[in-house]
Amino acid sequence: MLNINERLRELRVKFGYTQNQIAKLLNIDRSTYAYYETGKTHPDIGSLLLLARMYNISLDELLEDETAPKSVCDRRLVKDYVRGNKNSSHIYDLSTEEKDLIGAFRTCSDEERKKIMELAFSIIKKHGGSSRSR
Repeated sequence: MLNINERLRELRVKFGYTQNQIAKLLNIDRSTYAYYETGKTHPDIGSLLLLARMYNISLDELLEDETAPKSVCDRRLVKDYVRGNKNSSHIYDLSTEEKDLIGAFRTCSDEERKKIMELAFSIIKKHGGSSRSR
């Protein structure tokens, strides 16, 4: 069974983040985050919620043991299969700056995300680029 410290390290590595990047997003020292991964201390609920949002998973998924065998009738897996959903939360081949941006964006509220998107599209429009329709 995976402990939360092992799960945090597993997710961080899986998504290609450094301890420093995660600590920066949580607004804590890198050493504090390193303690989370070694099990010396545990993140508070606010940090866990931010981490779940950043990794685009539920708090339940953050706290669950991914190495445990899944039941054939796991409802979440069945729903995902029926809907054709794939895990779109993976971040591949992005620069450090892009990962920081995505991590920060995921920790924002819906209102903050909307403002970020509006700003991004206004910048694109100003420079003659095309923007997606809203």
